Amino acid sequence: MKHFLRISAFVFTLSAIIVPYASAEQKNLTMEECLKLTLDYSRDILLAREGINISEGRYIEERASAFPYIGTETSIKRYRDEAIEKTGLPPTYSKILGIPSPTLEQSEMESKLTLAQPVFTWGQVSAAINAAKHDMKSSEFKLQEVRQLALRESATVFYALLLGMELEKTAKDSIAQKQRHLNEAERKFKMEVATDYDVLSARVALTNAEPELTRVQNSIRLLKDRVRYFTGMEGDFEAKGTLVCDIEKPENLDKILSEANANRPDIKYYMSQVDTFNELVKVAKGSNKPRLDLKGELGIKKYVEHGEEYPGKNWNAGLYLTFPLFDGLRGKGQVMQAESRVTSYEVELKKLQDQILLDARQAINDVNEAIEIVKSLEATTVQAERLLQMAEAGYKYGVKTKLEVDDADSNLLSARINLAKARHDYLTAKTKLNWVKGLDLNECLANNCKAMNEKNNKL
Repeated sequence: MKHFLRISAFVFTLSAIIVPYASAEQKNLTMEECLKLTLDYSRDILLAREGINISEGRYIEERASAFPYIGTETSIKRYRDEAIEKTGLPPTYSKILGIPSPTLEQSEMESKLTLAQPVFTWGQVSAAINAAKHDMKSSEFKLQEVRQLALRESATVFYALLLGMELEKTAKDSIAQKQRHLNEAERKFKMEVATDYDVLSARVALTNAEPELTRVQNSIRLLKDRVRYFTGMEGDFEAKGTLVCDIEKPENLDKILSEANANRPDIKYYMSQVDTFNELVKVAKGSNKPRLDLKGELGIKKYVEHGEEYPGKNWNAGLYLTFPLFDGLRGKGQVMQAESRVTSYEVELKKLQDQILLDARQAINDVNEAIEIVKSLEATTVQAERLLQMAEAGYKYGVKTKLEVDDADSNLLSARINLAKARHDYLTAKTKLNWVKGLDLNECLANNCKAMNEKNNKL
């Protein structure tokens, strides 16, 4: 009895350790959680955030040029000049006259405060500050663009995973159905109301249905790996959700393009980059122009010679005009580069707008196509399910043939697969259309998550 109690306690303790660990290894992942993990984990988003820090640092650096520079400098020097010996009085006359002869070595100590303030720079300082401001906006638009892309790709992969789950369920249902057909054929064969052909046909149909399940399950494993790539999840998980479609017709092309031009962060990025390099053109053009600076120094200096110290204060202040007469055409080269960058970003902006036009047309066509297929297949699937039930019942009582049952089974399988694919295509195309329009995908996809949760609660 004691041994039995010890073994029972050990088993209970071991199960208490293993069961929570096993349950912790696998979790349910909703689309809402998938999107949140994507925003937290995406390497592209992290890089874009660092880009904002870089642009802010650049702005602080450029703004410093408009402020006065204040610094201190302290030096201790000892130098030797043998030429002094040749210019001084001979040692004999120096002793008679009581005048110390110049020494070859001398010490000097100095400490000073330095001030420098640009007064007029031909617009270089203000243009550089404005360029840094535009660059800060560009980095913010880049972050928005990267967030939108990450959300679009993550949602697309999650929808594909849900489709894989639907296809897996359909394949399992098909196998179970064909197993029932085989069981029924074997039962009838034993009752001598069916032939070997019926049994063999049912067995071949069951065997042919199994590879499709294997393919779908392998596809699901690959899609889970892609979800891990976007979210950084570790361990196994199960996607929770359904392909729910709230059918909504897309707007016309002109309205979509108008929204895209107003909302797309990549369009705003290129526009701000054009503004940035327009300011840098001004900076480059001012590089070979005169500039005026205010400079001043305040300090103390002390000489040590013949063991004697000679301290004193000193200061200076003045306006310094600098005019580069010839810079080797460096300024001209800088202007050419800046102007070329402006033109390049203008071309990139037009190229992007052309691409948006193509993407918008493609997304509209995909949404409309998916809507038509979903509408037609939703009713057809219900009819196919009813037809298969009638065929199976008729075959059981001998009023339907095996061929009629196979046809009904094939029609239902095709209808379910096509309906799941159509819903997946609609959700994917709708997500891409919202991305083309520049809408906040986090908000748009949150509505889909709400619809999925309501559907799951009903189920």
